[in-house]
Amino acid sequence: MKIRILAVAASLALLTPQSALAWGSKGHMMINRLAATGFPAAMPAFVRTPDAVREIAALGPEEDLLKGSGVSWDADYDPGHYLDLGDDGKVDGVSLSALPPTMKAYALALELEHATPWSAGYLPYSIEDGFEQMRDDFAYWRVEAYAAQHAKAAALRRGFAIERNLREVLTLRDLGVWGHFVADACQPLHVTVHFNGWGHYPNPRGFTQAPIHSLFESSFVNRYETDALVEARVAPNRMLAPQHLLSQAEIGSIVEAYLRGTGAAVVPLYEIASKGGFNRDDAAAVRFTARQLARGVAELRDLSNLAWQDSLYVSTGYPSHGVSDVLAGKVPLNAKLLAGMQ
Repeated sequence: MKIRILAVAASLALLTPQSALAWGSKGHMMINRLAATGFPAAMPAFVRTPDAVREIAALGPEEDLLKGSGVSWDADYDPGHYLDLGDDGKVDGVSLSALPPTMKAYALALELEHATPWSAGYLPYSIEDGFEQMRDDFAYWRVEAYAAQHAKAAALRRGFAIERNLREVLTLRDLGVWGHFVADACQPLHVTVHFNGWGHYPNPRGFTQAPIHSLFESSFVNRYETDALVEARVAPNRMLAPQHLLSQAEIGSIVEAYLRGTGAAVVPLYEIASKGGFNRDDAAAVRFTARQLARGVAELRDLSNLAWQDSLYVSTGYPSHGVSDVLAGKVPLNAKLLAGMQ
């Protein structure tokens, strides 16, 4: 684990602001790190240790480091980092408030508008997919951790402990990588058609046409943003703990509200940029950027906690058993259960 952390950290040190996309390595690591340090005590200890926080932070830029992996990879996955939202609140005619529940349905809806998820972006689905994956990671960990303590046979306890330890490794990686997309979604230039200068759209206020993407998210963040500035602006958790398995519609509603808040920051960003605020140590620019980074911290922290709590209502293994049933002692902790978890 520590070797992995050091290897990623070394590779990040070689990056320049121009070679790092999205928030840049500093912004992504900052969001992941501050979210992880803010995890509530009710979450498992293995995601809150100093080593875990370092790994989650180091994995923040991972999905940008993988850009350029090849023609197939880039074509399939790069659009998962953004959403080309228009000034009318629509993605090529598909409303943000009525996004289809799945990528397949989204693709079919965009097809009617002569677009695709790979042209318009599919960031909401990157976040929703990651949430569901984290929820299952936590669900498997709950069962394996319980069985590692309560199975009667020592051999079974050892077997479940091995699976629990592996699940912890997988969960930390999944959480760190997923954090990248949650962080992308608080960067206003990742949720707009005006992603690098206002572009060929009505521009009555004369907003800048200059490339500002890297200037804002990398160069400015690297120079002027700090953990203290961002942490001071992180909102308290306002997400209610579920008492049932969250539906896709409920998850989608949370993600939509988050993206809508980011979209509302596009014009304020261009107001600052058009005055040259991101070219210097401008107080308004520093506050604005810190607020956006803080939104990402709060969202990742709260969605992670929500996934943990919601994992109680998941079924795991094959054949599947409800997590709550296993924890209530209603499912035999035997070799068949262990095999179904592998």
